[in-house]
Amino acid sequence: ALLAALLGAWPSVVSAEVTYVAHLMPWFENTSATQGSHWCDPDYGNSYYRSVFGRYSSADPAVIRKQLWLMKSAGLDGVWIDLQFASWLPAVEAIVEQVKALEMNFAIVVDNYAQPDIVNSLAEDLQRFMEMPNYYRVFGRALLPYYEHPERWGPAKVPSWRTRDGHHMYILGTYAAHPEDEPLPPGYDSLFFWASPDVSWLESYYRSPRVPMKVGSVYRGWYEAYRDRKHVPPFHGFLPETLALARKHQPHFVQLVTWNDYGEGTMLEPSYLRHFGDDSVDKCGDPAGATWHSQTRTCSDIFGRPVFNDGGRLPPCLPNRSKSQPCSGSGEAPCAAVVDCSKPVENVFGPSVAACGQGTVGAYDDLELIADAIRPLELRGAPRAFQDIVNGKEPQHLLTRPVDPDLSSAASPLQPHRLAAALAGAAAAAWLLVLGP
Repeated sequence: ALLAALLGAWPSVVSAEVTYVAHLMPWFENTSATQGSHWCDPDYGNSYYRSVFGRYSSADPAVIRKQLWLMKSAGLDGVWIDLQFASWLPAVEAIVEQVKALEMNFAIVVDNYAQPDIVNSLAEDLQRFMEMPNYYRVFGRALLPYYEHPERWGPAKVPSWRTRDGHHMYILGTYAAHPEDEPLPPGYDSLFFWASPDVSWLESYYRSPRVPMKVGSVYRGWYEAYRDRKHVPPFHGFLPETLALARKHQPHFVQLVTWNDYGEGTMLEPSYLRHFGDDSVDKCGDPAGATWHSQTRTCSDIFGRPVFNDGGRLPPCLPNRSKSQPCSGSGEAPCAAVVDCSKPVENVFGPSVAACGQGTVGAYDDLELIADAIRPLELRGAPRAFQDIVNGKEPQHLLTRPVDPDLSSAASPLQPHRLAAALAGAAAAAWLLVLGP
C-alpha cells in the first residue's frame, strides 16, 4: 500500500514550468495625508521614484487591473501579496478579485514585520483565501510564503491551524533568516530568496540541498529612502544577472522582488526618477532627508561596516558607470552621490540624471527586460504595448482558459532539484496515508 501510494502520488507532484510571480505591496493610499499613505509620510513614505500611475490607491480596481495586465503581458503567472495588517485586507480583496478576472493566480505572503503572530491572528482570512481555486498549491497543499523578521521577534511563529480541507500549508520561510548550516525548523517545507548585492549568495541558494523547492529571485537593486531607519546600502543594476540565473537554474517559482516597494527602491513596476530638492514642486516625502542621502558620510560610514562590493568587482553606484553594470555603495564619495542611471527623470522616456551621460532611457525598460527573458519571441514592441495598458487599452487576446495554479498538476521530465522535491512530496503523501491527517 505504501509503494502504491508513492507511485500514485508521483505524476502529480512535479511541473516543468517555471512560474513567474510578482511580490505586490497593497499598502498605498491615494491621499494627501502625511500619515499612513506610504506615498507621503515623514518617515517611511519617501522614495526616489514615481510610478507611471502617479500616487495611486492599492485598492483601486482600475489601477490593479492595469498592474495585472502589465504583469500578464510580460509573462507573469500571478502575484504574491504582502500582508502585515488586517487593515490591508480590503486592498487585498480588491486585488484578488481582479486576479481572478484576469485568469491569474495568487498567494498571500505573511509578513510579520509589525505583528509577530499575524499568521494566527488572521487565520480565518488566510483560510478563506486558500480555499479559492486560483490560490497557489504545491503537492496539493496551499502555499504560505512567510517573510520573517527574526531581528525583531526571534523565531517566527508557525501556524497553529490547518487549511479548511484539513491539510498543513506548504510553508516557505525566508532564506536569510535561516543560516545554511542549520536544518529547517519544524513545520517548514522550503525557503525563498529575497535580494542581495552578493549574487554568489543567490547562487548558493539555488544549489542548496536543504531547499527542496526553489523560489528564485529577480531584482534590480535597492535604493531605500527611509528617514527613521536603515536596512542596507544602495545597490543597482542586478536585473540582467538575476534573470540570467533564473533561466540557468529553472526554479519552481521566480519572484520579482518587488513589484512596487517604492520606499526601498526595489520596484519593477514602470517608474521614473523624481526630481527633488529646493526647486522641486513636489515636496511630498522629499528623499533628500533619507538616512542614506548624506552629503558628508560615505555609505560605509552610515552602514557601520564596509559596503559589500564582492572583493572590488562591484564599482560604487556613481554617475561614471554604465547603467547596466551592477554596483554597490558610494565608495569614498558621500552616500548622497549615489545615482540610478537606468531611469529617466520626471518622464516616461528621456535622459537620466545629467551626470550619468546616458542616452534615452525608459520607465518600461525593466519590464521589457523581464518580458524578453520570459517570452522572448512573443513580445516585440513591448514598451508600446505596456504604455497602451497604462493608457487604458486592455490586451484581451491574452485571456484564455485559466491555468491550474497547483505547481504539481502535471507530470514532467525530472530535473535533479525537481526530483528531490518530488521524492519528498511523494513520501509525505504516503506517510499521510499511513498515519492519517
